[in-house]
Amino acid sequence: MRFSRNSVHLFFLVAVFSLSILGLAPRWKTELSHRTFAMLIESTEIQSLSRQEGRPVESLLKEMKEQKLEGVSVNELTGLELIEGQSGFLFGPIAKIPEARTLFPLAPGDLALIGFPRERPWSGEALAYLEAKFPGLRVLSASRMEYVLLPRSAYELEKAGVVPDFEGLELARRGSLPVLYRPAPCPGAGGDRVVASLETLVSRRPEIRGILPQGLFVPGAPDIERLGKWIQEKGLFLAQAEFNRQYGAESLNRFSYPALIPLHSVTTDEIIVKRISRDAIVERMIRAFVERSVPLLLIRSYEIESGGRYAAVLSDMGRIRTDLERRGYQSGWPEPIGDWPRSLAGAAAFGLTLALLCLRLTLRFLGKMEEPAGWPEVLLILAGGFALAFLMLHLPLAAKLCGAFGSALLAAEVCLWTLGEYRKPAFGLFAALLLTITGGLALAAFFSTPLTMLRIQPFSGVKLTLLLPPLLVLAHDFRSGISPESARKLLARPMIWLEFFLVCLIILAAGVLALRSDNTAFVGGWERTLRDLLERALVARPRTKELFIGYPALILWYAMARANWGRHAWILPRVAASIGFASAVNSFCHFHTRLPFILFRVFNGWWAGIAMGLVLVGLLRFAVFPLVAKWRSVHCT
Repeated sequence: MRFSRNSVHLFFLVAVFSLSILGLAPRWKTELSHRTFAMLIESTEIQSLSRQEGRPVESLLKEMKEQKLEGVSVNELTGLELIEGQSGFLFGPIAKIPEARTLFPLAPGDLALIGFPRERPWSGEALAYLEAKFPGLRVLSASRMEYVLLPRSAYELEKAGVVPDFEGLELARRGSLPVLYRPAPCPGAGGDRVVASLETLVSRRPEIRGILPQGLFVPGAPDIERLGKWIQEKGLFLAQAEFNRQYGAESLNRFSYPALIPLHSVTTDEIIVKRISRDAIVERMIRAFVERSVPLLLIRSYEIESGGRYAAVLSDMGRIRTDLERRGYQSGWPEPIGDWPRSLAGAAAFGLTLALLCLRLTLRFLGKMEEPAGWPEVLLILAGGFALAFLMLHLPLAAKLCGAFGSALLAAEVCLWTLGEYRKPAFGLFAALLLTITGGLALAAFFSTPLTMLRIQPFSGVKLTLLLPPLLVLAHDFRSGISPESARKLLARPMIWLEFFLVCLIILAAGVLALRSDNTAFVGGWERTLRDLLERALVARPRTKELFIGYPALILWYAMARANWGRHAWILPRVAASIGFASAVNSFCHFHTRLPFILFRVFNGWWAGIAMGLVLVGLLRFAVFPLVAKWRSVHCT
């Protein structure tokens, strides 16, 4: 029995869509239940702003909490910070502290000595912390002071973590705010010492909810596993800082999983290098939560603004809060998203999708797409799809390869199918959107696990998805005769003016894309305002590759094909169109982005890119081509 091939494949697409919805259920549930964002600020920042404003810390905390300050970041103090008197400690080489020199007369003069008043409410905590971190220390009391001689030189401890900022911890306790504690690496303190010292602190400070290591490398390295397991055992979380280059951070993320919560911050160095404005900082914070699901936002007052720092911080917090609440999110202390395995339904959906894509592309290159299908083809798709699903579930390498090539094949097949619908452009454009979404959801249904959503297990198909579809479209066009010339003849002859014009358009669009991608330095105030309006009106701004390259090129191809005009240049808009579909598929590969946002972004890229293409075709037809014709008539007669 023979069937219409389109009907058979449509049946499988409906099945894929249904299985994808089932496979995405855990992700949908998680995204619906994790809609809170939390703004934090360092305790030292609050103390500095308090002194600058000449107002009590409690007064500033009250105003910040009105702007939804949800927590405080507290550092472990380094030797240099202790020398400066931070948190009320006395610190330095024993040779330079005369009152303590008599207590340890035989100690080498370069050994570090730390002192603090016994009447401080945290003096017992400080001593317990130091004893756990520095075995072999010596303690003596004199004149209501505790003097602790550490088995390290003061020079060794200049940039090392020594003792918590207890004044910062007390500030958080008085303000009833959760704490994100930031331990620093210390010479000689391995994983066991780091965990032991943190244990003494956390057992007395229940307000400590999370850990965010500071410094060039993770404290306790290379014994990173111990710290990660301890974080899980204590019911804490590790703040997973974005774009972190800290040595050992990736390993600590893996060992702490699933007790992870992403965090975003903008450093002063980054502001100076990239010349980021205050408006751009606020925009980045909002995008981090909305586009990448980063709930912890570390707010800073920057040294580059010597005056009005507090007002600027308060303004930034108010703008972030207002924008996110307007989008339907709420302020609150976030929780880790948990863990779940890969979905059987998601594996079946993506396996069937990949089997269907391989079959369609093979038939397309063989020129047999118009032939009817039979039961062998149905059974082949079913067997291939379930075999691929089994391999992906049990072999990590198979899952990695299928994800990489599957996303690329999806973009190529959707593009080639849509390019062939130039006689029914409205149907082709609408169906292209549905096909992209169906395939994208199947991809997301299998790969949407906390490991990929938290980027512990990176997806390897993003770059291949941008590279392979243009090559497949180009190969198809040369093989099927859409290009009237072979690749050798095309490269050997001189470029005609239309080809030159289209190449210039593509290069211009690619240049704008390269200049603007992930960059805020070239965004002017008027454009930032426009982008802000677009985000509010459209929920998600279209991706540049779809808006300025892919879909305009598709509309241009439709216009050229329907008029049977410019045949020698057809391959250029067809290849460029594949970039738009590759970008749309890649949106579904950003598993850390919320699904509604991805769907809105793909939809907005689709209709806005089509509109841009219609404008481009109109300009070419009614402005550029008449001018070219007029110029040629003048100079060729």
